[in-house]
Amino acid sequence: MKNVWIFGHSLVDWAEKRAKSPEFGMQLGMDPNSVRVWWKGVQGMTWDQLVPQLHQLKLNWPNPDLLLIHLGGNDINKSTTEELLSSIKRELNSIRNIFPQCLIVWSDILPRRFWKQGSTPVEDVDKAVDKIRDMINRRVHTMVAELGGTAVTHENIGSELYRPDGIHLSGRGFDTFNLNMQDFLEKWESEMSQDTH
Repeated sequence: MKNVWIFGHSLVDWAEKRAKSPEFGMQLGMDPNSVRVWWKGVQGMTWDQLVPQLHQLKLNWPNPDLLLIHLGGNDINKSTTEELLSSIKRELNSIRNIFPQCLIVWSDILPRRFWKQGSTPVEDVDKAVDKIRDMINRRVHTMVAELGGTAVTHENIGSELYRPDGIHLSGRGFDTFNLNMQDFLEKWESEMSQDTH
C-alpha cells in the first residue's frame, strides 16, 4: 500500500471538499487497495508551519511514499523573495531528512488575478507579483529536482477558472486542479507498478 499526502493552505482544503464529489472521490481515481490519499489543508498556512505540521501528522499517519506540497501563495509579499526561497530550501531539506524514502512533489503556486487584498486591484503590483510567483516556481523546481523530487505545474489554470474575487478558484478551477493531481498520481502509480514487476 502506497500513501500519498497532499498538504498545503486552504486551497487544499477546498480541493478535498470538491474531491468528495462522485466524479473524483477522495482518492482522486486511485485504487484504494494500492494507493491511499491523505489530505491536509490548513487555512492561511505559510511555509514556516509546514515542518511542525508534518511532525505532528507523522505521529498518526503512515509515512508518505509521495508528499505533494501546495504552499507559498500566502508567503509572497510577506518577506523578500530571497528570504522565502531560502526558507523553502531549508524546509525541503528538513522534509528530505524526516522522510528519506519519500518522493517530494512541489505543486506550483497558482496565478491570481489580484494579489493585493482590497477592492481596488493595483494592476502593476499584480503583474509584478505574478512575475515573482513565476520565478519562485522555477527556482523551486530546481531545488526539488536536486532532492530527487518533481513538480505539478497547473499550466491549464488561467484567470477564467477563478471566482470574481480573482483570488479563489471556481468549482471548475478546483476540478481542473484535482484532475492535474489525478493525472500526475496515475502516471506515478503506473511507473511504480512497472518498477515492481
